[in-house]
Amino acid sequence: MLGAFPSQMIEKLFTAGHIHGAALQNIQPSSLDLTLSEELYRVEGVFLPQRGEHVRDLIDMFHAQSVTFAEPLQCHGVYLCRLNERLVLPESVYAYANNKSSTGRINLQVRLLCDGVPKFDQIPKSYCGELWILVAPHSFSIALQPGQSLNQMRFFNADTRLSEEEHRALYSFQPLLYQFDGKSFPAAEVLFDKGGGITMTIDFDQDIIGYVAFPNSAKVLDYARRDYKPEDFFEPICRLKKNQLVLNREGFYIFSTKEYIAVPPEFSVEMIAYDPTKGEFRTHYAGFFDPGWGFGARGELKGTPAVLEVYPHDHNFIFRDGQPICKMVYERLATFPDRIYGVGDLGSHYQHQRGPCLSKHFVQHAKVAASVLSQI
Repeated sequence: MLGAFPSQMIEKLFTAGHIHGAALQNIQPSSLDLTLSEELYRVEGVFLPQRGEHVRDLIDMFHAQSVTFAEPLQCHGVYLCRLNERLVLPESVYAYANNKSSTGRINLQVRLLCDGVPKFDQIPKSYCGELWILVAPHSFSIALQPGQSLNQMRFFNADTRLSEEEHRALYSFQPLLYQFDGKSFPAAEVLFDKGGGITMTIDFDQDIIGYVAFPNSAKVLDYARRDYKPEDFFEPICRLKKNQLVLNREGFYIFSTKEYIAVPPEFSVEMIAYDPTKGEFRTHYAGFFDPGWGFGARGELKGTPAVLEVYPHDHNFIFRDGQPICKMVYERLATFPDRIYGVGDLGSHYQHQRGPCLSKHFVQHAKVAASVLSQI
């Protein structure tokens, strides 16, 4: 059984002693939610350990300041937090970490560090040691508490990402992209990437095309709350007359795709975050879609649009309706999962999202959108 680990294989890592300090209830269909410990430091900037260095040894080297969660993490600050989880991986298993969707949608950037690995979010085979994250709020200050989950980890024993030919073959058997009316896109209209993956495009043909937030350290978002009004943190962007928009390089934007994507249960999907050939901007920090996303257990759903977190890099950037915005790469699971996103009692905040849906911290954005439109 080769590929990405589904939930039951992650559970076996628990029982075999390869994962410590975690809770079984944090296992998702093909990932494990990681949780904050009480150990928190403020640091001067983002950093990486060099080979042979332990992250803990760098705390003194970089004069990190010990702080607590009693005060919010300040906008534009950088913090180092130890996670509760610790790994003792077997020699055949490696892992990757991603932001959770709810973290990415509030522009809370999270990067995982592990001892002796000079790369973010990557855990090599046979790794034994602590796990840390760098946390950086970029749009507003964030109030956090120990035990909360900002990122997730996936486990692998082989790279089973599909090639261009395999994506085409899968699509001929099972449509993966749908239109808003539930009809699948013909394969001839799908943009298959030569490097493997399916290109998706931005949707400006809706009443609310997106939201934008600009840095404001005076605003504080409590990560535990679920009742914020979108207008307290974001400005809605209404339908455009010319179907084009200039993105301000200081802004953080929430958009959605025209295509509704479906992920059959025997697959998961990685969204490629940034491709410099497509433009000087970054999309989507979460970058991961569970098996069953937009599909259900037996294909009863006809896709769900992807929500994108976008910010320009060095310059303002002009976006137009239908512009390619991201690439989805399907990868095979090692075996069929015993948990499927959005099925049964498994929580799913975004399975039925439509349009540029904000994170679970905000009240239903559709009601807000209707209110905004009534005032135009």
